Parts: sequence; structure tokens; C-alpha cells
Amino acid sequence: MSRFSSGLLHRAGLRWFLVCELLCVGGFFAFLGLGNTRLALVSLLGPFQVLAWVVALKDSSYALALFAALLPAAGIELLPAPYRQYVYLPVTILLLVLVTRDFAAGGVGVERRLLDTRDTIPMVLLGASLLLSTASAIGHGWTNENLWNQVMLLVESMAILYFFAIAPRTITEVRNIVLTFCIALSVAVAFARLLSGLGDGSGILVGGITSKGGLNVLGAFLSCGAALLLGILLQTDRMPNRVMLLFLMGVVLSTLVLTKSRGAWLGLGAAVLYALLRVKSSWLRVVVVLAALMLLGVGSLREILLSRASETSEGDPSFLGRVVLWFYAWKVIKTNWLLGVGFDNFRYVKHFFGYPEAMSYSIRFHTHNIFLEMLTDLGILGFVGAGWLYVRTLFRLDRVVRAKGPESWALSLGLGAALLTFGAHGLFDFVIWQSGALSLLGVLLGLGISASRLVQTGTTRAGRVA
Repeated sequence: MSRFSSGLLHRAGLRWFLVCELLCVGGFFAFLGLGNTRLALVSLLGPFQVLAWVVALKDSSYALALFAALLPAAGIELLPAPYRQYVYLPVTILLLVLVTRDFAAGGVGVERRLLDTRDTIPMVLLGASLLLSTASAIGHGWTNENLWNQVMLLVESMAILYFFAIAPRTITEVRNIVLTFCIALSVAVAFARLLSGLGDGSGILVGGITSKGGLNVLGAFLSCGAALLLGILLQTDRMPNRVMLLFLMGVVLSTLVLTKSRGAWLGLGAAVLYALLRVKSSWLRVVVVLAALMLLGVGSLREILLSRASETSEGDPSFLGRVVLWFYAWKVIKTNWLLGVGFDNFRYVKHFFGYPEAMSYSIRFHTHNIFLEMLTDLGILGFVGAGWLYVRTLFRLDRVVRAKGPESWALSLGLGAALLTFGAHGLFDFVIWQSGALSLLGVLLGLGISASRLVQTGTTRAGRVA
């Protein structure tokens, strides 16, 4: 495959790039004329995306890093939804199939790069529950366009999880993928803030980052990114690199406050508490104190934090709304606990169980709890499969942290903290309705499985960040 990729990148073989450029420029003007500025931008950047895919054919680590680099743009809705679903995810999966085909065929190293049976079983349970819940939705007449889109997205995200779990060959590769994601996240949110005026509500981006649901998704990305950066910081020795990582952390944390997502704040708080309990490090305490001083020292950020904290009570309308949704989730679960109602389909099905608001207004409301949502949507099999995979990965990463291996403990701490962040946030929000957030969860689980696998097999070259 590397020979094929090198041939495409040879000067004589780059004629295809000129043809691709001309076609994409034509697409740019066509979409611009139709008023679709997002697809016009995608068309303009299309040739460079294709060139990046060709480079990614050289090695699986390139393909994984490329996906991680574009993932924040998907989460912030800078990539159009059709492009994410029908180009970005499928092409990435195809690339990963191609670059890992030797292992699927039984090549060198195949045994250490296959999923453990205890990880395969929950994946099978998830797949089976997806089929059964979709069949149940069809049988009850609960189908709609959103159901088919979400079924496809879940299948794609499970494939992403699988490849992120088996493809990395060393801990260094896992660390590089995590660092790529964190840098791309910081750049993407800085760019989005520049374009959208996030914080004063005068954004020019449509939906996504300027909508309430989109801000919860953005909060999930930022809280997970902060947890990952914390892990990388703890294993970085050189002061210039520490300063760079602290700057990235500042960008991520300040934007996290601006999202006003209390669920994301709770998630990050759980991650920091976990890190403080697991690690006795003066450097960790310095990072936490610096972050607190920055957030409380900037007047606008302090006001947001204090005002949102003061709104949090049993009389909070958003909390009461969640309680109502949880009540109707239990009504749905009581009659559909075995098969479920279809992935991300509770928001449609709840109206057949007496939900008191008009469908046209409340169709967007999920259960606002990721655990209830999985049980409602995918039934008991899906709930057990997802819970098994999540809890097992957390415990395996925690075991690596406690073992204090010099090459892996801090990275594993960051990955475990990010997964803990996602779970704590999930107590009050269901963000994986959005394709970027669903892919992020798949990437975190996959990298967590990969890191613990590599430690177990002793493949942990190149310890610290340069």
C-alpha cells in the first residue's frame, strides 16, 4: 500500500491532483451559487483532503491521526453533517481497512492486534441490540428519517472504535493521536470563536455551536480535551512544551466556561478529582491551581461560572424538564426493556407514551441521560454491551495508572479521565446524538483499549513527550 501511495505522490502521478482541484473549484462556485457556503468551503478544500487521504495510505497511524485532527471540526459543526456521514466517516473506515488488511489476513503481529474476547463480546452485544431495536421500531411503526441516519452513524462509530483499538502499534502512536486531537481542538475552537462570537450570541455559524444542544456537544469535546491535556502535561518534561500545553489548556478551559454547559463542567470536575486521588504530584496541583486562578481571575468567565452555579437547584427549569424526560423514559423502558425502540429514537417514540408537548417542538429532546437513553433505545442487550465496554476500559486504564509504568501511566490517566468526564456529563446530557460526539466516544474507548493492550504486551517504546 505504501508503494501505491508513493506512486500517487510522485511528481508525474500528481496530475490527478490537478483534475481533482479543477472539479472541486467548479463545485465551490456551484455550491456558492446555490447559497450553501459550507459545502462550498468543503469543495474548495477538497483536493487537500484527498491529498491527506493519499498520505494516510502510507501507514495506519497517519490515518488515525488524520481522523483525530478533523474530529473537533465535526463536533463543532464546521463540517457539514452530510459530509461527515457520507464522506468523512466512510472514507476513514475504508482507509483503515486498507492499511490494516495484512493483519486481517493473518500477517505478522495479527494476534496482538485483534480485539480481546472480553472486548469482542460487548461489541457483538451492541451490534445485535442495534439490529433488534431497529426491527422493533419497524414492527411498531416508529420509523423516521432520523432513525436510519443514526443507525448508520452508530455502525460507523463502532467501526472507528474497532480500528482505534487494534491499529496503534506503540504507546507513542497513541500519545501522538491524542496530542493531534488536542491541538486540533484548540485551533478549531479558536477559529469558531473568531467566526461565531461565542459568548455574546451574535454568531454567524448556523446551528451547531450557536445552539443550546450544540454547546453541550462542544462542552463534551472541551472537557474531554482538557482531561487528555492533563494526562499529557503530567508526562512532559521540557518547559517550552509545558508552556505550549498550558496555553492549549487555557484556550480549552476558557471556551468550556463560555459554553455554560454545567454537565461538561461536572464531567471535568470528576476527572480532576480522579486525577488528584490517583496521583501525588506537585506539578498536577500547580496545573489545577493555575487553571482555577485563570477562570476566577477573568471577570467575564467568573461571572458566567457564578451565575450558572446560582441557577442550579431543585427549582431549576432545566432540571425539572430533565426529571419529566426521565419519567417518560421509564414509561418507555417498562414496555420495551428487552428490544428497545431504536437508536436515538426515544425523542420520537416518547410522544406515543403521552409526552405532554407537541412533537414539532419537543422532537429534539432526548432523555438527557446517556445511561437511560442506551437502555431505552437499545434495550437490555445494548445497555449491558455498552456498559461492559465502558466500565471494563475504565478499570483497565486505572490498572495501568496504578502500576505507574513510566511510559504509559500519565497517558492512561488522561484517557481514563476523559472517559470518566464523558460518563459524568452523560448523567445530565445525551450528546452522542451528534455524529462528532458519537465518534469521539468511539475514539476514546478505542484508544483506551489500545493503550491497555500495548501495556499488557509490553509494546511501549518512546516514553516521554519531546
